[in-house]
Amino acid sequence: MARYLFGALALTLVTSTAQAQSAPPVKPKLIVAISVDQFSSELFQRYRPTYVHGLKTISSGVAFPVGYQSHAATETCPGHSTILTGRHPSGTGIVANSWFDVKTGSNVYCVLAPGSSDANARGPQNMRVTTFGDWVKAAQPGSRSYAVSGKDRAAITMGGKHPDGVYWWVDGTGFTTSEFAGPATPATTEPVRAFDKALFENWKKTPPPLWPVASSQCTALQKPHRFGNIDLSGKVPPEIASHVEESPDFLTTTDFQENLRASPLFDSTVVDFARDLIARHNLGRGPATDVLAISLSATDYVGHRYGNGGAEMCVQQAALDASIGRLLDGLQHTGVPFVVVLTADHGATDAAEREVEHDPAATRIDDSALVGRLNKAIAAQLGIAYEPIVGNDAQQLYINVGPDAALRAKVSDATIAWLKQQPEVREVFTRKEVEAATVPPHTTPDKLTMVQRYHESYDPDRSGDIAVAYAARTSFGIPRGPGDTVAGHGSPWDHDRQVPILFWWPGATAETRATPVETVDIAPTLAALAKVPTPMVDGQCINLSASGTNCP
Repeated sequence: MARYLFGALALTLVTSTAQAQSAPPVKPKLIVAISVDQFSSELFQRYRPTYVHGLKTISSGVAFPVGYQSHAATETCPGHSTILTGRHPSGTGIVANSWFDVKTGSNVYCVLAPGSSDANARGPQNMRVTTFGDWVKAAQPGSRSYAVSGKDRAAITMGGKHPDGVYWWVDGTGFTTSEFAGPATPATTEPVRAFDKALFENWKKTPPPLWPVASSQCTALQKPHRFGNIDLSGKVPPEIASHVEESPDFLTTTDFQENLRASPLFDSTVVDFARDLIARHNLGRGPATDVLAISLSATDYVGHRYGNGGAEMCVQQAALDASIGRLLDGLQHTGVPFVVVLTADHGATDAAEREVEHDPAATRIDDSALVGRLNKAIAAQLGIAYEPIVGNDAQQLYINVGPDAALRAKVSDATIAWLKQQPEVREVFTRKEVEAATVPPHTTPDKLTMVQRYHESYDPDRSGDIAVAYAARTSFGIPRGPGDTVAGHGSPWDHDRQVPILFWWPGATAETRATPVETVDIAPTLAALAKVPTPMVDGQCINLSASGTNCP
């Protein structure tokens, strides 16, 4: 009942009459782009009436509650790659978190720096385009660009090709960078080491609570569920995270590190680091516009581990609201003109076992077992002694049979025929069909066909040979033990594609718009505000002012 109450209140806000909109700063000295990982439009609208801090403030600007990550590959790396490039994954080349390289016969992690023998080498080399921070630095001497996240792939794909600093969290170490991602000189790394040292010393002295106390609103959502083969109580703090700080050496334990990521403390820590970056580098006080990209990952980790329909996500949303509030307080104290945009890399759906209470069609499938059955069937049918289908994502399959074109065609035909017989499968497309599915100009993201969504994720060198759309509200995988994933995303359905897109600056007047804008519209909009040239992009500038236009 509480879930639907949130939604009803949010609908009232969405349909409210817009007020006259104040113009954004003529030329902001600091532009901050925030991505909240796995922050779906559904989640935003459900909790929007409950926000009292930073998310309430940002929602009081130009708000698009239902924006779009238009493409089909709704994962972290592709989604983040669209936000500050203005390009779909078909343009950024980031088609998934990882993809199968048929030439080497191995999986490629999206931000693994190619050509390095270091397995931890991370950088933007696999991105085919530049980001907004790169554009500003090229156009305005003295401009600076930084990025930070709990995840390397989020910070790097938002930071771009030429950041002044890009940082992400490494369990047990703290924040770090790589020479492949940006400057890794003493000037950029020593302050980070000092921050990490002070952070861990403070945590050791006073063990931090991973979870704040749940409000009565959140405790009302506490309810036990069985997800796959595991039982979760739904209580906050979760049992798996309730005693990790009690060990004298808790900071070095895997238990603490894994539970830190899936807790509100993770976002709070990233915000502390971002505030330190702003102060240390006097961002917004230089001769040109500065750029700071921040990706907050805890909502994604909490959503994966506990689903997004229970008390855990309720507490996370309140804590996220507070953390963003502290960030905005720090920005306002700088006294410089700034603009903030907030969005997400993708949405999500709740774990099927709880989602079915609201949508009877929600289901869970063992995708690994399905691909195993597929391989067994095709190998038997064609007399192959190996598994011809590879890939770590059942939604994007690769045919791995070598250069034999005739055999490849047979495997493709047999695979498609088999998949179309499976009750879990809704649509199947060949590489040729995806490539041919062009999108006519001015097609809005809400009108894209399923195959067009896959087209916007398509790269001829990296995408799979067969794209598979399973039923909406499907949870993939069977949770088998504490800490396993119970819910996820990655599908081409709207619950994974729809994300809020919110613009705010001091003095902004609240206006909620129903226009289905896209995350690829963010970068050209910011470029217009910063008055820098925009390279070829898939998006378009959004007019943020009712009294004129900020767009060229």
